[in-house]
Amino acid sequence: MESLALAHHASTWAEQVTKLVGDDVDGIELNGYAPVREVKGLADTWWRGPDSLVALYSGEAASLDFPRGRIAVIYSGLDEWGLRGGVDDDG
Repeated sequence: MESLALAHHASTWAEQVTKLVGDDVDGIELNGYAPVREVKGLADTWWRGPDSLVALYSGEAASLDFPRGRIAVIYSGLDEWGLRGGVDDDG
């Protein structure tokens, strides 16, 4: 549920939303990004950077042995409210 709420929040506040599929997901550089602990899953994860959120969806691709099914959605151009929605890392 938290992941769905975060996707809605990020899509509302992002200046740009980019979707990558399959092998293009490998090109994402996550240095300087931190995992978003509230939505950390076994296969699907979110990462927070200085001005963007990145959602990596790989669970279905892994379970179906279909690497081209991996999806990343990058929500960029976010300010502090867009990145955190008023919640700090301490809870």
